[in-house]
This record gives sequence, C-alpha cells and structure tokens, in this order.
Amino acid sequence: MKRNDKTKRSGKTVSHKQNIDYKISLYDYHPNHEQHMCSIAQARNMKTVAALSKDAQYICFLCGRAAKKKEHLCEPVAI
Repeated sequence: MKRNDKTKRSGKTVSHKQNIDYKISLYDYHPNHEQHMCSIAQARNMKTVAALSKDAQYICFLCGRAAKKKEHLCEPVAI
C-alpha cells in the first residue's frame, strides 16, 4: 500500500500534515504546569490522571497525553 500525506477514511480525506505553531517546548516553564497531565503523572497521582482523561477531547502535542479539558494540557489539540 502506497502511503502519502493524505489517507481516505470513511469518505473523509484526512491530512497527516498539520501546521501547528510551537508555543512552548516540553521543558519550558509555563503557567499552571502543576495542573497539567504531564506534571500530575510525574507526581504519580494516577487516580487524578484517570479522572481527567476520561472522555478525552484533547491530546497534548508535546507529550501525547489526553484530557477532557484543554486546561489540563500544555499544548492541547482537539481530537
């Protein structure tokens, strides 16, 4: 199967290339980081991680974690 930058699924054309403006890197300080999934997971508070990721609507472009609210991610992208 030949793969290019577009894939057709369910009658929709999905582009694999996204123009995303990098606002921060994973290692940059940013406000409210202690409320983000990566910080909560690093603290091993897995019950909170599970609760915040239930019915996820966003994924973090930096670390790949998912959350229901974009406020809990460093660089949220809608799923």
